[in-house]
Amino acid sequence: KHEVRALLGYPNSKTWQEIDSGYRSVILAEAGAGKTFEMRVRARYVEEQGNPSFFIRIEDIVDAFEDSFEVGCAESFTQWLDSQDEAWFYLDSVDEARIGNPTTFERAIRRFSTRIRNAQLRAHVCISSRPYAWRAKSDRDLVLRHLPFKKPQTERSGEELESSERDESSADALEVLVLQPLEEDDIREFAAHRSASDIDRLVLELERTNLMALAGRPFDLEEILDKWEANLALGGRKELLLHSVERRLGEQDPSRALQQSLNPRKARSGARALAAAVVLTGETGIRVPDGGRARTGIDPQAVLADWEPGEVQNLLARPVFDDVTYGAVRFRNRDVRELLAAEWFGELLQRGHSRHEVESLFFREQYGAEFVSPRLRVVLPWLILDDPEIRNRVLAAHPEIAVEGGDPARLPLPKRRKILADIVDRIACGADDGNAGDNHAIARIAQPDLAAETSALIDRHANNDDAIFFLGRLVWQGDMSECVPPMVDLASDPARGMFARIAAARAVMTCGTDAQKSALWNRVRITQELPRRLLAELVQDAEADAATVPLLLESIERLAPYERFQATGLTQALHGFIERLPLPSNGSSATASHAGGLP
Repeated sequence: KHEVRALLGYPNSKTWQEIDSGYRSVILAEAGAGKTFEMRVRARYVEEQGNPSFFIRIEDIVDAFEDSFEVGCAESFTQWLDSQDEAWFYLDSVDEARIGNPTTFERAIRRFSTRIRNAQLRAHVCISSRPYAWRAKSDRDLVLRHLPFKKPQTERSGEELESSERDESSADALEVLVLQPLEEDDIREFAAHRSASDIDRLVLELERTNLMALAGRPFDLEEILDKWEANLALGGRKELLLHSVERRLGEQDPSRALQQSLNPRKARSGARALAAAVVLTGETGIRVPDGGRARTGIDPQAVLADWEPGEVQNLLARPVFDDVTYGAVRFRNRDVRELLAAEWFGELLQRGHSRHEVESLFFREQYGAEFVSPRLRVVLPWLILDDPEIRNRVLAAHPEIAVEGGDPARLPLPKRRKILADIVDRIACGADDGNAGDNHAIARIAQPDLAAETSALIDRHANNDDAIFFLGRLVWQGDMSECVPPMVDLASDPARGMFARIAAARAVMTCGTDAQKSALWNRVRITQELPRRLLAELVQDAEADAATVPLLLESIERLAPYERFQATGLTQALHGFIERLPLPSNGSSATASHAGGLP
């Protein structure tokens, strides 16, 4: 289940039913987002409702229109032309059509337009594309020129006529929408449909390991669920990505199969070399042999000089790479690319290559000071996991690099303790560049076994709001319940900065005992002027029961005045609280009405 949002000019989300009620639309979605799957399923659904519906790949329209229907058929298409019914066409996808020849999309639209010319006003047409392949002006003009649509003129009231005059300029508009990634509820529904086990714990692991963004793409979520079902654990970022690499390098699209076989070990070695080439050169594209139009990008035959051309093509056909676009492919996942590159550098060191030469690629000197190569910095979080010498060098001078990527949870506990202490000390003295303090970095290092070190750091930096803001988030993301007691005092102290109080409150409400949560709320509710953001934090994770309702009502009475246009999250938190109340619908509605005016 996806939410589709208009790209420009249409701020609201749209359902498939709303999209199908329109006549010309384009849906943009990244690789792995599921656009092809959703369009095909939608086409079948519309067909099952008794309506003419067709799913067609755009690249097939030019040469074999009658054979191009994957949903529907040529016979039902002809029957539709001879009728007065409406029909729905799902054309997939612009980027695939342009792989072999950039003019294929234009020729396909021209031919499609010719085939439905006498019934264009009865055709609902939805086109899909990856964002980079859709040309905002020229492709829009192309579709509107060959698939024009004017809303039929009917008798309307004066009010409708006035509205029509205002909207006349948009009567022919092609609506361009973006397919949104799966959100938590969608991920749960997807997992339930796949009969995944212990979905609540799966979602918790995704949040704590910073993998929710990856899970938002159905293609990647399938692999996450595959790993989860194997042992009911994701095993951290590295283990999950290695599972993905092994699976994708072991698969091949049968339609692109080549005669020359490629064993998994050689495929892994080749992928590592190409990943290193991408990182070293900054060229993200890898030219496909005989790809034709690719003018830039890495030549894989030069990188894999001792490989046969068929073996190179076989490797590039593996799902670890995106589909061919303009004669080139890219690594599908940036984390996978950086992990494979780190493995390649690690292999160099293991085989006895000069450590000085390898490290000089990463560490440079200028004006007597050492700095890290910006291009290769992304590889270091993975490389330090397996190379102690580079690890020590990085942690001594640049500890924040350890949490910028990679999987720092795999580092030895003493090293992680030192990383955490160094990062918090830098934050407290204002020396942090911000990379270590974002939620993604915190999620990478947050582990329950750092609770003792975290408690000591809370005591050491109790008076520093920046440090507490970091440590409060660390406590809740690492589920460090033993660190909660001082957070109750910090969250309820009106003299502290708002962000430090919010982070401390979240730590209490997510990791604290019922007594600690109650203690915090009782302290806060007697505040002379209760900040709205702080109340939102309390309400968001509170149990909705007979004990908390009185606390909430008393707290509302002490809220700080609302400032116009200020977003506090309180309304959303209150509605969530109301939905959790174990009350009949009429009681819930009354409570919602009581709280509904709170921004």
